[in-house]
This record gives sequence, C-alpha cells and structure tokens, in this order.
Amino acid sequence: MVKYIAKANNDVLSNCDCGDALAAGPAQLDCPWCGCGWLLSCTKCRKAFTYGRIVEVDRSYEDFVREDFQTHGGGSTPEDISDGAEWMAEALSAFAVGDVVVYLDGVYLPLEATNFAFDGWFAQHDFDRLPHAVALTQPEALRNTLGDQAYWLERELVDGDPEDGDDEGDED
Repeated sequence: MVKYIAKANNDVLSNCDCGDALAAGPAQLDCPWCGCGWLLSCTKCRKAFTYGRIVEVDRSYEDFVREDFQTHGGGSTPEDISDGAEWMAEALSAFAVGDVVVYLDGVYLPLEATNFAFDGWFAQHDFDRLPHAVALTQPEALRNTLGDQAYWLERELVDGDPEDGDDEGDED
C-alpha cells in the first residue's frame, strides 16, 4: 500500500467526470499558466481537477509511473520509472491519508498552507494563502493568478549557469 492522490471533489474547477479518479504525475510544460502548473490531471480521462485527497492504494509508485508513461505514449527507461517513483514517494511522504492537497509548479501542498515561499520548476512563488484555497470563496482567484501568463513570466526563474547556454558575461 502506498499513499496517492485521488480527486477530492469537483469544487471550483474540474473537467474530470470520473468518479474514482486518481491523479497522474505532473506533466508540466513550459506554459504552466495553461493549468499544467497548478491543476491535477486524471489518469483515466486526462482532464484537470483542482483538489486531491491523499488515499492509500494497493499499487506501487513504479506501477503508477510506468502506466503514466504508457498513457502518454512515450517510451521510458527503467531509470525514468525509478526516478519518477522516487520523486512521487518523496512528494507525498509528508501527507497523511485524508489530507486535501493541491498542485503548484512541481510541489504538492496542503490546501491550508499559509505564509510560504518556494522556487518551483518554472517560477518563484510567495503566498499568504494559496489561490486554490482562496478560490473556495472567490472562484476567479485561480484564473486571475495562476491562470494569468503574466503572473508566471514576472516570477520566472532564470538560470544563469553557463552550462545551460547562458552566455551572459562571455566575451568573444
């Protein structure tokens, strides 16, 4: 048995109609404002939903990762599967069964998280309260913040490591 994320409800933003939806692993692209950076995706229909609940399932993380690769039609190596399973185990380790979680830029967070800042996969975030939580009383909060391309681009992380192709400071 491992901890995993199931759809908690259809509140605020949910295009998934699956009754027993489990969340796919993050498939975040370079356009996180489209929803891939702040919504969960169903393993069955691939449609998005906002809120997940931690459940126990009788499968391994390796099984989930392997299935996710197969569903996306992409090949995977044993190392890809192992790395993905290790990431998922670590990402869910702090949660208890029953916790409500949301996704934001490479991190699963408890819905009630407050006063936090972190560097995600794409951008730097600093919130008093998650837009996902605010959206429970102000539904437009998600699209007005995380759905806004400007929000992400203004906070985009820039890696100045020359190994990544940044020639800043180099003279020819």
